[in-house]
Amino acid sequence: MTADSSQDALYRQALAAHGAELARCCAGYERDPALRQELQQELHLALWQSLATFRGDCSLRTWVYRVAHNVGARHVQQHAGKAPMLALDEIEHLPDERLDPGHTERRLDLQRVMALVHRLAALDRELMLLYLEGLDAASIADITGLSARNVATKIHRIKALLARQLATPRSSP
Repeated sequence: MTADSSQDALYRQALAAHGAELARCCAGYERDPALRQELQQELHLALWQSLATFRGDCSLRTWVYRVAHNVGARHVQQHAGKAPMLALDEIEHLPDERLDPGHTERRLDLQRVMALVHRLAALDRELMLLYLEGLDAASIADITGLSARNVATKIHRIKALLARQLATPRSSP
C-alpha cells in the first residue's frame, strides 16, 4: 500500500467513525452556513494532510479532534466578532442520529445548553464541546495541550456555571 493510499484509507476511516462529530464541531464554531461550509472544507483538507504524518501514537479519534481543535481555533481567531454562533433554531438540523425530533423536551434542553455554551469564552466553549462529545479529561488534554487536571477543573467549573444558568427560569420574550 502506498503512502497516499494509506493516507486515503485513514481519511475514509476517520470520516466513517467521526464524520458526524466533525460536522457538529464545525457547527459549534461557526453559525453562518457559508462560513461553516468553508470551515468544514478547511478541516477536511487539514485532516487529510495531517494523516500523512499519523503514526498511531494516539487514537485516531484523538488525532481527528486535535486537528479539528487546531483548525477551529484558527477559524475563531480569524473571524472573531464577525458572526454570532449557532442560533437556537439551527441546532435541530445538526447531523446526529442521537437527536430524535420526537423528543421535543430533550431537544429544547439541548438548545438551551448550546446557547449557553456558545456564550462561553473560546477555550471554555471548546472544552465543553469536546466534553459533550463524550471525551474524557485525558483525551481533551491530549487534544488541547492543557493538563488533564486543568481540563477536569475547568469542565467542573463550567458545568457548575451552566447548571446555575439552567436552574434560573427563562424570561418570556
